[in-house]
Amino acid sequence: MPRVKIVQAALVLAIIALLFWGGVYARRELGLELSTESVAAVVAGLGWRAWLVYLVIVVFRTFLGLPSMVVLLAGGVAFGPLLGAGLGAFGIIISAFLWYASARWMGRDFIHDWLGTRAADFQRRAEAAGPFLVGISTAHPAGPLTPFHLGSGLAALPIVPFSAAVILGSPVRAVALAFFGSTLLEFGTPRFYVASAVVLVLGLLPLAHRGIRERIFGAFRGSPSGAVAGD
Repeated sequence: MPRVKIVQAALVLAIIALLFWGGVYARRELGLELSTESVAAVVAGLGWRAWLVYLVIVVFRTFLGLPSMVVLLAGGVAFGPLLGAGLGAFGIIISAFLWYASARWMGRDFIHDWLGTRAADFQRRAEAAGPFLVGISTAHPAGPLTPFHLGSGLAALPIVPFSAAVILGSPVRAVALAFFGSTLLEFGTPRFYVASAVVLVLGLLPLAHRGIRERIFGAFRGSPSGAVAGD
């Protein structure tokens, strides 16, 4: 493998390690816990900086150990359905391109050497998924995000279809969860039940098709990193 590729890959891995360390430090300093209420409370107490800090949390949620569902629901609680959805969708798009670019920059050769047979299986599953399932998983309220976005870069999915899948899918997830999050303090109201129905339908609709269901949740069962597979 060319020396330049090794240096590039090592640099990306060093940055990722630093981000995980920074995530641990940030959670401790901010008092973030693994709950929608905690994220919303922390963000709401930051005044004019709230929207910027929330956007950073969405982008770097993996390094903070926060699932996207928890963070996007918190956006609805803290900012309401419109601003919460906008910030959430924008954050997902940014993080998707960061993971995609990281995989492309490290290079498949380095990842294959690093992960061995697991990388080959991961790449095969990513290539089988394609942009259609990347979009569906991104739009689904509970679909895996980081494995699909990282895997797309590893499988060298062309940037145009990847971009289309992410840009179209992200607002669907963000709107549904921010809308539902904005109703969590209105339990029992018509608005709460409408939001619940939207999330339920959006979550079950693609799963009604067995082929899609198996490909979404089976595509990255062999994900090389449990840390990112849970997002």
